[in-house]
Amino acid sequence: MQKKSFLPVLALGMGLTANCYAADNPFADVPADHWAYDAVSQLAADNILEGYEDKSFRGNHQITRYEMAQMVAKARAKASSGEDKVLVEKLTAEFQAELEQLGVKTANLERNADRVKWSGVFAQKAMKGNPDEHTWWEKELFLNVDAAVNENWNVHAGVDTKWGSNEGWNSEEGFADAYGASNVNVSNMLYQLYAKGAPFKGAFATLGLFTPGLQEGFVGNARTKGMELDYQIRKTSLKAYGGNLHEKVSDMSSAWSDAFRRHGNRGDFEYVGTGVGGTETGVKDQRLRAWGLAAEQRFTDCTTAGIGYYNLHSPVAYGDSHLGIVAVNLRQRLADAWELSGFYSHGNQHYQNKAYDVKFIYNGSPWGDKKVGGSFGYRYLGSDALIMSSVVNGSEKPGRKGWEASLWYHFMKNIQIQGYLFNGTAINKAYDNGAHRTAYFTSLLFSF
Repeated sequence: MQKKSFLPVLALGMGLTANCYAADNPFADVPADHWAYDAVSQLAADNILEGYEDKSFRGNHQITRYEMAQMVAKARAKASSGEDKVLVEKLTAEFQAELEQLGVKTANLERNADRVKWSGVFAQKAMKGNPDEHTWWEKELFLNVDAAVNENWNVHAGVDTKWGSNEGWNSEEGFADAYGASNVNVSNMLYQLYAKGAPFKGAFATLGLFTPGLQEGFVGNARTKGMELDYQIRKTSLKAYGGNLHEKVSDMSSAWSDAFRRHGNRGDFEYVGTGVGGTETGVKDQRLRAWGLAAEQRFTDCTTAGIGYYNLHSPVAYGDSHLGIVAVNLRQRLADAWELSGFYSHGNQHYQNKAYDVKFIYNGSPWGDKKVGGSFGYRYLGSDALIMSSVVNGSEKPGRKGWEASLWYHFMKNIQIQGYLFNGTAINKAYDNGAHRTAYFTSLLFSF
C-alpha cells in the first residue's frame, strides 16, 4: 500500500508560514522548530485535528492512506466555519484523489465523527451550611453526553455521582437525598435529560428534564420536567417554560429546616406522621408545578435587562392559591473587567415576599478564560419571592439576608478552585435566634 508522510503535505496544502499562528502545540513529537509546527498546533488548539491515543502526531513516520483519510474526515466534520474550514478545505483538495478512492468509508467517517461528545467535571468540595456546625465533604463527578440528532436538534444527558460525609476529607461515602416522598440515591443519578433544537426560524425548544434559562435563574432555577421555548427577535429574547419540578426537598423548603419556610411555616410537602396500627411515617409526595414568562433585552453591548413572571403551585405551602412572582434583572458592564449584576422579585403571599441580590463581579464567570476573578455583594432572599434561586451556592438557603463574596482561580488549563463565603442572619429572627451565621462553599474542579 502506498504511504505518504503527513506533515509535509499538510503544510503544502495549507500554504502556511511559521509566523501565521502562535497556538500551543499538544503533540510531543512535533518540535517547535518544525516547519509545519504552527499549522498542526492551530488546528489542534481549535480541536479540529487530533493525533493518536498516546498524544503524539507521528508526523515523521509514514502513515497509510486510511490513517490520513481518517484524520482529514474528522477535521472536515469539525471545521464548519471560519479560517479553520478554509484550511481544512485546502487540505481536502490536496488529498482529493485518495479520499475519492476510499469512497464510502470516508463518507461514513464524515457522517459519524463526533456525533456523540463526552465532557464533565470532577470536584472535591468542602461546605458548611446553616446552621450545621460540621463541614460537609463531598466528591462529585458530573458527566455530560451530547449527541447530534440532525442539523437542528441535539440530545443531552447529565449523570451526577456524589459521595459525602461530615466526618472529614476522604471519609465520603454514598448517600441519598429526599425527593418528594422518596429517598433517591445520588450515585449515577440522571440529573438532566432533554432534547434541544430549532422548531422554526429564530426559536429554540427544550423538551425533557432541564434547568430553565429565564433571567439567569435568579428566581426559577429549579429543574423542571416539561418544556421551554425561547424566541429571538433581534436584541430581544422571549422565553417561556412550564412543567413539574424535580428538586431536593431541602432545596424547595422544609417545614423543619432552619430558615427556608414558605408561607411562614409550611414546606412543599406534607408530613404524614405516625398513627395507630403502624401507620407509615414519612412525607406525602406533592406534585409541584411551575411556569414562567420573561422578556430580556440587550440594549447596548454594556447593558442587558429583563422582566418576568413566575407561578408555583404548591398545595401544602399555599393551599388552593398559587405563588405568583414578578421579577426584574439587570447586568451592566462598568469597565473592561467589572460588571454590576442584580435582580429584584416580589411575591403575592405576604410573608417573606421580596428578594434581591446586588453584586459587583470582577472578570466575569469562573468558566471563562480569565486567570482569576470574583465578586462581592449583598443578598436578601425571601422564601415567598423565589421558586429556587441560582444565587445560592450549595451552602445556604433562602430565608436569609447578608453579605456574600466569591473568589476563583485557574491553576492551569481546566483546573480551578472556587470559593464562596456568606455571612448573615435569618430574615425571620424567630428562626435561628437571630444569630449570625457564616457559610462557605469551596470546590476544586477538574474539567474535561
